[in-house]
Amino acid sequence: MTWTIARKEIVSNLLSYKFFIVLLLTVVLIFTSFFIMHRDFKNRLADYQITRPKPGDPIALVPPNPLSIFAKGLDEALTRSFEISVIGITVRAGQKSGNVIFSFFPTPDFLYVVRVVLSLVALLFGFDQVSQEKERGTLRLMLANTVSRAKILSGKWLGNFLSLAVPFMLVTLLGIVFLSLDPDIHFSSGHILKLLLIFVMTLVYIAFFLSLGILISTVTKRAASSIVILLFIWALLVFIIPNLGTLLARQVVNVPSVRALSEKRQQVWTREVLLSIGEGGTRERSIWAEHVRAISEENDRLEENYRAKFVRLVNLSKNINRLSPAASFVYAVTDIAGTGIEEESHLKREVVRYKDSIIQDIISSIISDSRTKEYPAFQYNYRTLSDIFAQGALFDTAWLAFFNILFFALSYYAFVKYDVR
Repeated sequence: MTWTIARKEIVSNLLSYKFFIVLLLTVVLIFTSFFIMHRDFKNRLADYQITRPKPGDPIALVPPNPLSIFAKGLDEALTRSFEISVIGITVRAGQKSGNVIFSFFPTPDFLYVVRVVLSLVALLFGFDQVSQEKERGTLRLMLANTVSRAKILSGKWLGNFLSLAVPFMLVTLLGIVFLSLDPDIHFSSGHILKLLLIFVMTLVYIAFFLSLGILISTVTKRAASSIVILLFIWALLVFIIPNLGTLLARQVVNVPSVRALSEKRQQVWTREVLLSIGEGGTRERSIWAEHVRAISEENDRLEENYRAKFVRLVNLSKNINRLSPAASFVYAVTDIAGTGIEEESHLKREVVRYKDSIIQDIISSIISDSRTKEYPAFQYNYRTLSDIFAQGALFDTAWLAFFNILFFALSYYAFVKYDVR
């Protein structure tokens, strides 16, 4: 009986103008997003080919991530140029987007389309499933038979979910096929697996908003009331809460600016240079080597202090933002794609290790009075899926699944108590 009701919902959606409008909207948005982000990726890849360091240069630079086409996240921060010197690490702009529109509007990647547009579409599929059938009197006729309310609700949820998810996934897969035709875009087996996981997260996210829509429909008497309430909740979950967390966290954790940190590093350099000159460091290589080591160690302490405060700010902000499933969805998808906050932290730790090895080479060259030195190239490996899930993505996935189960259970409870008269 559940599948019978689901088929009835699917047929009803296929015969409605709402389905074709949603299908057209999905096709336009997905293909527009892929086209824009594909061009953006190609431009940043061309910038990387120009700015990539020569062999022997002490510069850490990674190419743009192909998965940034789907979830750009912090990919521009990850692809910045990290130049290593005695002063420390100098960060310069890397493969920045050449699209000035991104400065005024959000990046129209796949993640944005799902987070904002598909969540609203899912609400539109669920807002009238109970309240409108009550207004029409069809719900009372349906319950006059021996069909249980659990089967009715499950059938409605399944039918509407398939009506939304299947066309969306087919359009998305077609877009990926077109992207893969470009020889400059190579999706490895690891990328394909990550894309599959992103699709699963997308379906879970859409399912949550569908459950939310059905829940509100079961606690209201009119469909017009349902849509007004859902629009308020949607704005709260998608826009207000995810942007409120950082503002609240900054009131608790005080993090110095990057400019202040850079000026402090410059002060350390100036102080040690003056001390080395006063001690005859320009003539004694061992003295100058010790001051280089002192500069590196103090810069490391400054960086560790800054990173500790920054990590506390990020963690507090993320925990507040997770009150919204939209935030958990963004955190999980960007982490899986390799463009998230944890990936940036991992990159910076690897750059610090690279810097330490370069400083050791510099000290050795000072002591041995070697003027020409080729440094090893920076090699960066993105985190494995096991590391990604262990470091936060598993929690966000489980948290989003919990919201799904909770809101569907609340929908069932409200539907059992629903007065169909």
